[in-house]
Amino acid sequence: MKYKHILFDLDRTLWDFKSNSFLTFKEMFDTFDLATLCNTEFEKFYAEYKTINSTLWDMYRRGTLTKELLYVKRFSLTLEHFGITDHSELSRKLGDFYVLEGPKKTTLIDGAIEVLDYLLAKNYPMYIVSNGFKEVQNEKIITSKIDKYFKKVYLSEDIGAQKPNRKIFDTVVGDLKTTASECVMIGDDFGVDIEGAKNAGIDQIYFNPDQNNKPFEPTYEVKSLVEICSIL
Repeated sequence: MKYKHILFDLDRTLWDFKSNSFLTFKEMFDTFDLATLCNTEFEKFYAEYKTINSTLWDMYRRGTLTKELLYVKRFSLTLEHFGITDHSELSRKLGDFYVLEGPKKTTLIDGAIEVLDYLLAKNYPMYIVSNGFKEVQNEKIITSKIDKYFKKVYLSEDIGAQKPNRKIFDTVVGDLKTTASECVMIGDDFGVDIEGAKNAGIDQIYFNPDQNNKPFEPTYEVKSLVEICSIL
């Protein structure tokens, strides 16, 4: 075995963030009757939220926005866009609903269980390395019943650094008492997972189902998770 430790991103790599988030948001939209309140359709409300949320997450990764503000602001700014100005209480309720209900969703990316079973049978130690919030990431892993595959979950909140910051990768390598060359990082976000791992001297498997453009060639690239079985 060239690699002794397999590092996995969670959201959009194993846990189907797109599907699970959509379902949670639709439930929230209906529960709080946002169609009537905001005089808009679900698709328009959700599209605006995703744009705002992406911007705020970039700020959070750069350290210019706290988690607490991110939780609420992504909803307050969306409500403001649709003309709701008295939104402090509603924004808090929407934030609580999303964080509480989202992790209960269990849809995984196609091939996730197959590749995890394969790697487990091959006796590869596996670990999660994620930027997600600890109160939701751990529940996602347990609820989706993939916790049995992982020896440890490394979260940016606990380490004090966000991917692609090299500190999070160096901390994982140090904790495992190994070397970067004995690890491989599997992730879907090129700028966060792949560039971050490369800068830390860790080989990468870029999960790229949409065939997005990339600034450099990763160590490996796959369109489906099951392709990983032919690499490891």
